[in-house]
Amino acid sequence: MTAQTQRVSVGRTIPGPRSWPLVGHGLSVLRHGIFPVLERSWRRHGDMFRLDLGPKRIVVIVHPDEVERVLISDRDSYYKGASYDFFRVLVGDGMVTNEGETWRARRRVAQPSFNKGVVAALAGKMTAATETMLGAWAAKLEVGAEFDIYEELLALTMWIIGDTLFGLDLRGSIDRSAEAFTVALEQLSVRGNEMVRLPLHWPTPGNRKLRRALATLDETVHAIIRGRRESGERPPDLLSALLAGHDEHGQPLGDRALRDEVITFFLAGHETTALALSWTWFMLATHPQIQAQLFAEVDAVLCGRTPTADDLARMPYTRMVLHEALRLYAPTWSGARDVLRRTELGGHAVEPGEVVMYLPYFTHRHPEFWDAPEQVRPERFTPEAMQTRHKGAYLPFSAGPRMCIGNHFSLMEGALILAMIAQRYRFSLSPRARVEPQFQITMRPKYGVLLRVDARR
Repeated sequence: MTAQTQRVSVGRTIPGPRSWPLVGHGLSVLRHGIFPVLERSWRRHGDMFRLDLGPKRIVVIVHPDEVERVLISDRDSYYKGASYDFFRVLVGDGMVTNEGETWRARRRVAQPSFNKGVVAALAGKMTAATETMLGAWAAKLEVGAEFDIYEELLALTMWIIGDTLFGLDLRGSIDRSAEAFTVALEQLSVRGNEMVRLPLHWPTPGNRKLRRALATLDETVHAIIRGRRESGERPPDLLSALLAGHDEHGQPLGDRALRDEVITFFLAGHETTALALSWTWFMLATHPQIQAQLFAEVDAVLCGRTPTADDLARMPYTRMVLHEALRLYAPTWSGARDVLRRTELGGHAVEPGEVVMYLPYFTHRHPEFWDAPEQVRPERFTPEAMQTRHKGAYLPFSAGPRMCIGNHFSLMEGALILAMIAQRYRFSLSPRARVEPQFQITMRPKYGVLLRVDARR
């Protein structure tokens, strides 16, 4: 099944959020996987329903009203609790999984590194890395050549994260680290969907793969921290901020806290951007008229030169294309919150011990908020349209205080890379391509995104 045929298409009026069927799907999830069950339940039952997965009771929400309530207006009734334990195996108590004063303290430490002015100053490093990648492409990508752009972009974004946030040249170790992240995410996704999770020390094949991947990542991360400490250098980057930072008790961050934050930013910073750009090029390769309009803007504004951060304000269509790809193929396709105290959603009580799951993949396709939601229309993201849109209808970076700290970084990086590739190549989807979303922790292309070079521009 291709990415195009697997999209949800709702051809009826979605029931209001007060229609909340209570449905049990534990065995069905085991047989078919979580995504088909969620898709079928949304089509059949509407915007709120409940999954009973063994001991876990999950309230699923799709309507933007309820998403906004969970993430913004009633956020204090929810927290990142046991539902994130499987992910903590990889990132520990990093910023994505932390809560309360610990999260606020870490956010204060990292925030200055992601302010708009600081991020804009990193554009030169992003474009330099992209120029190197494009130089390598020039040596191997002739017209008619086919290649997996996801694999290429994964290496590029990891290199950019290493250079911009941690002052590292990772080109010699990218393959090893990227493979370790891939294995860890695959195995953790399996664990996340298990009704009964076997202890990590049990010698199952999956556990052995996961432990090896974690050992590789820990070795890499501790070497990064150790190297910076021993050098005595403190360039103005995220790693220096973490080394100088303090926890909620005013104490310097310990080795475990540093490890958790570094690995969190490496993972969140490279994989989601690589995914966003890979899905963007899949979308463009299957919509040549949109690709042509992107080329026209890039050529008119840049006239062949390397883009800067200031150029992006004059390339609105480029950013609109990126936003439309994030709508249709949000890398973070789902999220969850544990219920902290008794509250209500859609007129129904939710209780401590339950988990609320929200689904950007479906919310981004809600026909009440997106006209012809399956059609690719970058014009949905004009400034006027974005200002009037429901706060909970578009959330590729989540929403509220827990919105991704790196959203400006990712959007600028994505737009710069997109523009630079568009300056050099015209692509179509390879006839041999098998593009299929894999709904794990992130939404990955299971078999990559195989493109064909139609023209060197």
